[in-house]
Amino acid sequence: MDWKLEGQTSLFDFIPNVEKPSITRGGRYNIYNEDCLEFMKKQSDCAFDITFTSPPYNDSGNENDGCEEKGFRHRKYNHVENRKDWFEWQVECIKQMQRITKKFVLYNVQAILNNKADVYRIIGHFADEIHMILIWYKPNAQPQHYSHRISNCYEMVIVFKGKDFNKKKFWLNTDGQRNVIVKNINADRTYSKEHRAIMSYDFAEEIIKNYTEPEDTVFDAFSGLATTGIACVKNGRNYVGTELDKRYYELSLERIKNS
Repeated sequence: MDWKLEGQTSLFDFIPNVEKPSITRGGRYNIYNEDCLEFMKKQSDCAFDITFTSPPYNDSGNENDGCEEKGFRHRKYNHVENRKDWFEWQVECIKQMQRITKKFVLYNVQAILNNKADVYRIIGHFADEIHMILIWYKPNAQPQHYSHRISNCYEMVIVFKGKDFNKKKFWLNTDGQRNVIVKNINADRTYSKEHRAIMSYDFAEEIIKNYTEPEDTVFDAFSGLATTGIACVKNGRNYVGTELDKRYYELSLERIKNS
């Protein structure tokens, strides 16, 4: 299988502004600094083996108004705004992910106060297209600071059927695997002032090891700082990501190169 855009021989031909780092250990990789939806529309059906991504949760609204004054930069970006069309946008993104993905789409999302209605709407909208839902239990999740509220210690990984999905070939690399993954949330604060919600590497690696095969190509529509990309190249999988934010894109290339 080959992954290419018009004018390229392969999606892995180059990474702009970096000196040919496209092969790292066992896996090739490339990250594109562009809108994920526009990127996906240019891809052919079944272009990728697996999609594993975690979209912006659309959970913060205006609660982060003061964070720039404290030295945090994430208030500037759309992924923490209260996007009114988040549900419609994600429906379109998921449909494109299904089309360009051969096996299945692993969609990591958390239903919390400001987004839970839309997350549950997504589950209902795609009810016939969902193979299963995995639970990521986070033992070190932060306790709730408000009285009369329950701490949310889990996230979901919704498994959508890909374009060429075959449930008889939906397999796991670990015998006796359960549908609950127990991994702590990210505790590395190295990039905490750049990105407020960096994915746990241990969680990403658990998904990559158990739900992909060696030499699979994994697509990540919302690559952020490319934690999934690092897990892929360290475990012999190929990786293609898209990231709209220029600073996240630059940092993600740096992180993969130094991994």
